[in-house]
Amino acid sequence: MNFVFLVFVALFAIFMQPIFSSESDVKVITLEESIQLAKKNNISVKTAENTLNNLKTKKDYSWNSISPTAQINSSYTGDFENETTSFGVSGSVNLSLKTNLISNIQGAKLNYEKGQITYEQAVRAVELNVCKSFYNILFQKENIVLQKRNLETSRERYLNNQEKFRNGKISELDYLTSRVNYESKKPTVESAEIDLENNLSLFKQILGINQNEKIELKGSLDDILKVKPVSFKELPAARKPSPEIRSAQCDVEIQKNALLDSRFSAYGPSISGGYTYGKSWNLTEESEQTTNSLNVGVVIPLDGYMPWTTKAVAIENNKTAVKNAELNLENAKTDVAVKTENYIRQINLAISQIESLKATEELAQQTYKMNLTAYNYGKTDLLSLQNASDSVLSAGVSIKSQAYTLVCALLDLENLLGIEFGTLQIVKE
Repeated sequence: MNFVFLVFVALFAIFMQPIFSSESDVKVITLEESIQLAKKNNISVKTAENTLNNLKTKKDYSWNSISPTAQINSSYTGDFENETTSFGVSGSVNLSLKTNLISNIQGAKLNYEKGQITYEQAVRAVELNVCKSFYNILFQKENIVLQKRNLETSRERYLNNQEKFRNGKISELDYLTSRVNYESKKPTVESAEIDLENNLSLFKQILGINQNEKIELKGSLDDILKVKPVSFKELPAARKPSPEIRSAQCDVEIQKNALLDSRFSAYGPSISGGYTYGKSWNLTEESEQTTNSLNVGVVIPLDGYMPWTTKAVAIENNKTAVKNAELNLENAKTDVAVKTENYIRQINLAISQIESLKATEELAQQTYKMNLTAYNYGKTDLLSLQNASDSVLSAGVSIKSQAYTLVCALLDLENLLGIEFGTLQIVKE
């Protein structure tokens, strides 16, 4: 009986192991894997893809205005007054051809190209969000490590002072001060941990993964601290113009095509044609009648030649729209150039500040060591030691915070220029 029970327990453990292990497994994700998950699962990307697919369908069938329409008609008539009945069947094919067919096809093509740019921008916006969120979580994790290290230092100092107070080596005030200092740091750590959990939840939402799945980000801000300064001349050449410029260029072409379309509508003739064939039978008189006809028509509009007409005004409005689109293109080029210079200055300033903060951190660590030695020998008070410890923590957090600011500026510049993310994150040799 005991043997059977042991076998049952062993089998139960084997079958249940995947369930329990899956709950405790932590999925390690790199930045590249995060981007790929977001591209695959993010709702914004899927919505943008659906919109692009609709534009592609319109482009593929933009010629459908010349597609003939066909229909079959049938009728049955009963004349109760004359006591006659008749039945008829006819079929017709109609075709209409307008001169703005070319502009319609070109317009659908240009709208699809603009949709491609919009889709690329939507994907890159998600990539940018993923990258910034990824590095923000890394910063928060490292900040928590520093905060916990400072908390542990305060705890050890509190326990040490507790022992000293028992032995009569320090005053009760110093002992209570160290205790309050230790207790006051606990909420800071707890708050930082809560913020991290909240941001991890938002990060999972961006990636489109289950909120119950445990993830661990693989990466560090330390490499960002080694990034070299950036100059305008050394920027890598993009394969295509900036997305902002390409979008403005596409708008110019769209407005020019709209102008052409309005001219075709105002000046271009339209041709229509139709063919009808049918038979009808008078069932009472047993007679038959056949319809077999072809009609062709041409319409030549004259409204465009009169400046006060709707079509003439539409042409003038489209001319103005073309000029405005060209001005927006020039402004986009200037805007990209100005933003590029601004980002370069931000990047180089952040690099310079990081170097300064590193020196500040080294000085703070040396000051803390000296104050700790002096405090142990009774040469300085507890407040001075606590201030020195806080300075070390503040310097460490400032470096990591500046590293996050630097990586965000690098990402913004890469996004502006339309180059691959990570291109500018080149470390010093």
